[in-house]
Amino acid sequence: MRLTLFMLLYISLSSFSTDYTLDEIYDVLIHVESNNNPEAIGDDGRAYGVLQIHSICVEDINRLYNTEYTHQQAFNRIYSKQMFFLYLQYGIKRFKRRYSRSPTEGEVVRMWNGSVYSGYKKESTKKYYRRYLKFKKLLI
Repeated sequence: MRLTLFMLLYISLSSFSTDYTLDEIYDVLIHVESNNNPEAIGDDGRAYGVLQIHSICVEDINRLYNTEYTHQQAFNRIYSKQMFFLYLQYGIKRFKRRYSRSPTEGEVVRMWNGSVYSGYKKESTKKYYRRYLKFKKLLI
């Protein structure tokens, strides 16, 4: 069930016209967040895995999609990538409804850092986006 839901949402992303893909963003963020270490623990023990996922993010995904992910699954690359896509899929759709346009790459990256609800507007996520751009330049 979980994998089917993930695949349907992944395919639906193709309906967004952008100059980036979530796969590309993911490939950079795993280096920004954890230096590509799936066993990483950060933020004083609150952030797990390759994407440094917090339990509040997992709870939000479960609420939004009626899934049953656990915070511990953030250590698993497959589950963490699924959670990443689900969370940002919701954020992109929400953003598009609100602004009648797709978010920019920077807005999506800032959503990951500061929440899909307002992270793209927070001053505090600008530094994170600059860090993302530095890693992107090195990786691509």
